[in-house]
Amino acid sequence: MSLQLQAARGLKWQMIEIAGRQFLGLAVFTTLARLLDPSAFGLMGLVGIYLAFVGMFVDQGIATALIQRKTLESQHINAAFWFNLTCAATLCLATIASAGFVATFFAEPRLEPLLRWASLALVVHASGAVHGTLFIREMDFRRPTIRTLIANVAGGVVGVTMGVAGYGVWSLVGQQLTSSIAGTCFLWIASSWRPSIGFSFAHLRQLMRVSASVFASGLLWFFSSRLDQIVIGRITGAGILGQYVIGNKLAEIARTAVHQPISVVSLPALSRLQGNSARLCQAIYKGMQLNSLVSFAVFGGLASIAPSLVPLVLGKQWEPAASLLQLLALYQLVVVLFVYCYPALLASGGPGKHLLVNTVCAAGAAMACFVGIRFGVHFVVVGLIMNITWIGLLALWFLRRRIGLSPLLYLRPCTIPFLAACAMFLAVRLLASLLSPSPSPWLALGLQVLLGGIVYLGVVLAEGTERVGQLLDVVNLALHRSARDSIETCVN
Repeated sequence: MSLQLQAARGLKWQMIEIAGRQFLGLAVFTTLARLLDPSAFGLMGLVGIYLAFVGMFVDQGIATALIQRKTLESQHINAAFWFNLTCAATLCLATIASAGFVATFFAEPRLEPLLRWASLALVVHASGAVHGTLFIREMDFRRPTIRTLIANVAGGVVGVTMGVAGYGVWSLVGQQLTSSIAGTCFLWIASSWRPSIGFSFAHLRQLMRVSASVFASGLLWFFSSRLDQIVIGRITGAGILGQYVIGNKLAEIARTAVHQPISVVSLPALSRLQGNSARLCQAIYKGMQLNSLVSFAVFGGLASIAPSLVPLVLGKQWEPAASLLQLLALYQLVVVLFVYCYPALLASGGPGKHLLVNTVCAAGAAMACFVGIRFGVHFVVVGLIMNITWIGLLALWFLRRRIGLSPLLYLRPCTIPFLAACAMFLAVRLLASLLSPSPSPWLALGLQVLLGGIVYLGVVLAEGTERVGQLLDVVNLALHRSARDSIETCVN
């Protein structure tokens, strides 16, 4: 099976996962947002920050090393499993013991019991992480997709049930734990691999040669991407953090829809082009044509309808999150536009450069957060946008020196989608002002979405039909059931 066909089929299952997960997740998310107050989401946001941080010490980049490694032996897989599980159990016990200190740091005593129960998810997730990684390495995205859907359904049912019963923030903890348990159980059932008792330190060290750099980069990216919530939560409290978390959650849902299928498929796909810089660059250029077309439509559209969307879907209590969502949509747009930088650096054998990029990114994020918070939460996001833009350009410069990637050719496909997104934003906001106040808010929102789509597509098609044709070709290739027909499509 050709690499292009594997990537296309991977994209198909990633799109199915995203459609199912986002539909279910959005339904659960909006339901819980109406049942709970902003402080509940703020508290769980702090729990999420902590678990995301310690979770990196569980994996330490081992999953990426398993995917990236050309020759994988059973001892590598076994060592990765027991290493992850041991780290998870240790960190879970450490969290139970130190939860009080973490709650004191955030000046939130309500965090202590939440952290202790939520930390159990570390062990549950670690026990199935390697199974999921092996599927991804083989570019078999079907079973991880099913796993995600099952986990979301189970977690959503428990979370909403607890929310209706009046359990408050504990409904979010129940949702998280149930989702982890259901997903891990499915992976064990779907996978034929089982761990053995033996453990090879030599094979673990081989994985660590790659994972160490990935882990260090992950730590730096964590501070770059989570420092905003740490600073906001510590200085302004759970209430304002809850508004920020909601705005960020909606922006991340959009980013997942665009970013995840590209990032998950691109690392194993680009890794197979190691040593062929010309093909690697051409694959990235072609990918950016589709990436820019979809990204500007999604995030530009989200920023356009945010003032109407947030209070209508989540309730009036979340109205302050609308303006934050507009800025966060722009931030996530920049993140997605540089999506190929990370896998390209790893695939070309340059994890050290990626570590340097993330070091500079973390330093810039710290400056943006600590300076911006003096003027308000919105200025924190503006600083983060400026920082991630600069970091993306730095990564492109490294790729130019390493594999000959042209930053101009990388960014050129963004021109027309950018203009289309600007026209869409102006048209939608003008329509919203003309329809306000509206006796039918849902109808007004629907008209805004329709107008935005027409304007965006009209500007893109005015430049030519090639971009839209390429997007349809990829969708057609991904949906082909016959490998023979798909290969013929690639050739033609």
